[in-house]
Amino acid sequence: MSDGLRENEGPTFFTPQPGQTQWWMGDPNQFPLLSPDTDHPSLVQRRNVLSREQCRALIECFERQSPAHAARTGSDYWDGRFIWQNSLPLTENDALRIMQQARLVAQATAMQEFRPEQPLYSDTAQIVLWTEGIELTPHADNLEPDGSPNASPYRNYSSIIYLNDEYEGGETFFPGFGIRIKPEPGLLTIFGSGPEYVHGVTKVRSGKRYTYAGWFTFDPTYEDPNAKIVF
Repeated sequence: MSDGLRENEGPTFFTPQPGQTQWWMGDPNQFPLLSPDTDHPSLVQRRNVLSREQCRALIECFERQSPAHAARTGSDYWDGRFIWQNSLPLTENDALRIMQQARLVAQATAMQEFRPEQPLYSDTAQIVLWTEGIELTPHADNLEPDGSPNASPYRNYSSIIYLNDEYEGGETFFPGFGIRIKPEPGLLTIFGSGPEYVHGVTKVRSGKRYTYAGWFTFDPTYEDPNAKIVF
């Protein structure tokens, strides 16, 4: 398949409209939680892609390196909340190796499950912190609600690995499917980056949520130059 959907089943499409500023409005907490061991016809979930020890190592790496290497975006929302893999110093060799493992497993899983007709290239990868009160409104990873391209229109698939579960709220939700993802350390979720996979994150009510995020593209010009390095 080449459209980002798995066989015989498709999600509800959100159609971009001129002047539209939001994909969906509503209460995502109304949606039931999809447990990690439940198969979904259009989403891919894989448990234990990273061990709990590996997840903890990435969290500890973020805490060590965020003062010096967290992205300074100028955005009140994102500033200081994520670290690009390529920003980590080589002294973090263990964390770099774990992130590279996550990237390669996610890429291979996307190719196996979605069977795109073109090769996939890894765009980028990052560790992300979500603190109490943070939420993310529904969005597509490659398109704005009014149909204009966003900052990453070349993205075709998105991946998330949950690094911990010591928090309340903070579930990834898909309003087109009417579900939330129940987080579990080491759980990988993969989905398309377009409007058929509009998604958001419910508000973190307490604790800190940590995730690994990575994206993939059909366009080789956007491949991360470090994507194939062996650390």
